[in-house]
Amino acid sequence: MTKSKAQISNKSFKSQIPIWSFVIGILFVICHWSFVIPAFAGDIGQGGQEIAVLKAGVGARALGMGGAFISIADNADAPYWNPAGLARVKNYEITTMQTKLSSDADHYYVSYVMPFMGGGLGLSWIQVGLGSITQTSNTTDAFNDVETLGIFSYYSNAYLVGYGLGITDNLSVGITAKYLTSDMPGLTSAGGNAYGYSATVGLLYKPISNLSIGFKVDEIANYQRWGTETEETAPSKYRLGVSYLMSLYNYPLLLSSDISQINMAGYAAEASGGAELTVGSLILRIGSADSVLTAGAGLRTEHIGIDYAYVTQTDLSKDNVHRVGLSGYW
Repeated sequence: MTKSKAQISNKSFKSQIPIWSFVIGILFVICHWSFVIPAFAGDIGQGGQEIAVLKAGVGARALGMGGAFISIADNADAPYWNPAGLARVKNYEITTMQTKLSSDADHYYVSYVMPFMGGGLGLSWIQVGLGSITQTSNTTDAFNDVETLGIFSYYSNAYLVGYGLGITDNLSVGITAKYLTSDMPGLTSAGGNAYGYSATVGLLYKPISNLSIGFKVDEIANYQRWGTETEETAPSKYRLGVSYLMSLYNYPLLLSSDISQINMAGYAAEASGGAELTVGSLILRIGSADSVLTAGAGLRTEHIGIDYAYVTQTDLSKDNVHRVGLSGYW
């Protein structure tokens, strides 16, 4: 007997219930832990160091969603957040952002992505710069004043090259290679410069059209060498994310959550969550990272996008940071 459309629709709806339960459950748990985990972090005692120039994050869209972007990574920010997302690049895109961090440090970011050799290629530049730093001696003069030796500046750069490729219709992989430099022009003592490298690998999997799962490993291999012959390495960091696209009163609503763990004793896990609601050309965002709320908004036209994020990062800035990004598409 032929089934009616109502029966087929009802069956299809019922088949989606386990997926809804699974996705909402994961999102709820990770968002919950994004508030709970930081409460215990102070008692654990964090150890080790992350690469400073990469720590502030990039992209006003991603930051407005609490940085829960590993399973999305579908724009010019993909080389940083998850290079596997470059496999989804279908057009050319460029984005830029400039931010004032603590102690008058400037944070610059530019990224460009394009289709390339069956996948996607991304080129990014990130810089943290600080000018007019006073260098003083370790001793005092006859008047017990600290002696000023000179004025120097500090610039730390990261140059990223990422490539993503689709393995199947549902699975893509990617890698981002990073060249790192640091320089202190004007410093009177030797050794005020460094160079090094780092790498990130990632994957994206879409078991169904609206569900995306992302995984990446940052600093899977890295090395920095200073002019003083000091060598530094940072611990690798694992990050898992899940996102789901649904409809809210016929408007697209994207929900996402990430959880990450630094591969070193003494580090607590970190979690973040975010949501993005698209209403025509207006986009509204909210998120949570390290138990701190983030928010943002964006405007989209056919070829131009403007994004704003309100982010609090106490380890990078004494004040709340306003981040604005400008993007172009063609």
